Amino acid sequence: MKRFSRLLLTLLIAIAAPATALAQTVAPVRPDDRTLGSATAPVTLTVYLSTTCSHCADWHNNDFPAIKARWVDTGKVRVVFRDLPTPPQQVAIAGAVMARCAPAEKYDVVLDSLFREQARLRAQPGPPPQQTVIDWLAAAGTAGGLTRDQMSACFLNDASFTEIENRERQSNADGVHSTPSFLINGEHAPDGAFMTSRGVDAFEPLIQPLLDGR
Repeated sequence: MKRFSRLLLTLLIAIAAPATALAQTVAPVRPDDRTLGSATAPVTLTVYLSTTCSHCADWHNNDFPAIKARWVDTGKVRVVFRDLPTPPQQVAIAGAVMARCAPAEKYDVVLDSLFREQARLRAQPGPPPQQTVIDWLAAAGTAGGLTRDQMSACFLNDASFTEIENRERQSNADGVHSTPSFLINGEHAPDGAFMTSRGVDAFEPLIQPLLDGR
């Protein structure tokens, strides 16, 4: 209840705050970020995701594999993952906690499980049943190599939840309020870049000129 009250207060403050312009440049990677790809890649793609966002799941499941194969696996792009929980908020936060409980090198494995199994949360109308959420989280933790005891210890630690709440506030401070959202080398992607697709074709005109030195 204490965590819920803090989160509710944060949301109310965000709603009441006057609109501000998007930050022009945001740090592409921070020390506490989870990343995928070479640290020396010339381009950094920063992605703001929520574990309960269906559009995020669609991107990660269907578009990201080709992006990863073309640019990440070849050392040209480093991907940085950031948290911005969306409704159902508490479930999204729990998913983010699970992903960050795993070893950093297993983060994307856990994230992949959460997104691939996300449909089970939407199998019936209304909030997902508690057992469904537990099974969803446990499957992801297991994919990341966590034991049940390690999962329990992580979820019993208030600091795990505080970390995600802090990361949510930082995402809002970055000028990001929806998911999925993308930065390229710290610059907000143009509003119209992903009108029809978030796949390789959409990222090509944004990433390739940077790789070509243009």
